[in-house]
Amino acid sequence: MAVVIVGGGIAGLSLALGLHRVGVPCRVLEAHPLEELGGGAFLALAPNGVNALASLGTPAVLADAGGLPLAGIEFHNAAGRRVARLDGRAEPARFGAHSHLVRRGRLQQQLLAAVQAAGVPVEGDAPVVGVDEQHDRVRLTLADGTSRSAGLVVGADGVRSRVRGLRWPDAPQPRYTGVLDTGGWTGIDLPDTAGQQMWFGHRAFFGLVVRDHTAFWFSNVAARQEPSREQLAAVDPAEWMQTLRAAHRDDPLPIPAVLDAATGTVGTWPLLDLPPVEHWCSARVCLVGDAAHATSPTTGQGASLAIEDAVALAGELHATGHEHPAPALQRFVAARKPRADGIVAEGRRMGARKAVTGLRAAVRDLALPLFLRMGAASAQRHHAYRLPPLPR
Repeated sequence: MAVVIVGGGIAGLSLALGLHRVGVPCRVLEAHPLEELGGGAFLALAPNGVNALASLGTPAVLADAGGLPLAGIEFHNAAGRRVARLDGRAEPARFGAHSHLVRRGRLQQQLLAAVQAAGVPVEGDAPVVGVDEQHDRVRLTLADGTSRSAGLVVGADGVRSRVRGLRWPDAPQPRYTGVLDTGGWTGIDLPDTAGQQMWFGHRAFFGLVVRDHTAFWFSNVAARQEPSREQLAAVDPAEWMQTLRAAHRDDPLPIPAVLDAATGTVGTWPLLDLPPVEHWCSARVCLVGDAAHATSPTTGQGASLAIEDAVALAGELHATGHEHPAPALQRFVAARKPRADGIVAEGRRMGARKAVTGLRAAVRDLALPLFLRMGAASAQRHHAYRLPPLPR
């Protein structure tokens, strides 16, 4: 019986490509209409994520999505002094690939196009409202009252996973990290940056990449209470830009210049992560990507982990067979859960250092060089992670 993947994001579409590559039949159910896919801001794919994406057999996806190679990260304190640097110039030699910056929507659209070109069915406007796991199959109920049956269901439906909530109603809920993420891209006359530039500002954290007179920027602003979607939608864009400019008004150049040039953002999102989920899989239901292990963007590993999951699960199902998937799922969890849970914990520790001001920020800045050197060493280990390539 075919595998049904619930979720047409990066994790779900990558898994569809992986399963197709190893000859496991599958289909994708996406809650939203397919023509609405492709939103969001931008993300960084680490070398391990780029390598995992390449192993799916679609090497042109990243380039077609406009991915920009990055040569490392530099961190600065609120005075503008560089306090740590992760040199990425040698990444291709050490890890097989550069890190890349890519607009999330473009990457999703290219993955969708590749899945459809491979002949994998993708249904849009198909939200799942029921998951009934039986001995030999799983029955999914959709919002329109129809149903689908599968030998294996994979929940790739994000941090607020419907599959997780329906199959494991006692699973932990996403937790707000105390930080709002916002940003966009804007034209500006600044020199290109080889890699990512990060500042622990006086009141907020700021990140920047400049290529071809376009600044890709984001700001992480501390907010004690998590705003609802309705509250975020009601915020006046001009007022929000004034709030961001005020938060960074004492920060070094080029931050104020970028914000002065920006006319708005592409969105604002509360940063969430997921406490360790005890059950990723049962005999015929499995979680991947943010549905299993959502992490703060601070790690730079969220999308990379999702693509790794896709490669790992496709490889296990190919090795064991998908008619009786339980052994493959058990091996998948045993291999993936320790790595993912560790990265989620790292992200929460790093994110906590963004959301401080005043005296606590001064203390943080004193410890930043040591803290960031430790983080750089951890990043190198994550970048070096390689999965066995998928068979053709």
